Amino acid sequence: MIPIERLIDALASLLENASYHIVLSATDNTAFTPRRLLAPDCLLPVLMRMAEETWKARAGQVSFGLAIEPDRNALCGQRLHAVHHAPLSLVILCTDQTLQSVADAQGLILLDTLERHANTLCAAPASQPMPV
Repeated sequence: MIPIERLIDALASLLENASYHIVLSATDNTAFTPRRLLAPDCLLPVLMRMAEETWKARAGQVSFGLAIEPDRNALCGQRLHAVHHAPLSLVILCTDQTLQSVADAQGLILLDTLERHANTLCAAPASQPMPV
């Protein structure tokens, strides 16, 4: 299992080093800090679902074992609790590939573009780890 803080640190580094900037809209270019975006109750569950679907499209029905639960107070209505069955390196690579598909040439990602891509990519429910 990947510790959530380690996952957030690695993804924040990806956003900063790859110069991705997620903004509300084309007219409101306020960029959020990577750590705020990557909170377990913000965009982290969405990005992990998108990364998982990117991987599944290439590797078949292999899931990351995401532990995502509904949360009425979360930005997208979901909270990520754990990634059980994927190495951190694979998660980062798949997240990068997902972000590349929605970013413009300057690394700008509009929130509504990300949402449309997520809705297209993630038609099926999130994988859940098997009970032990």
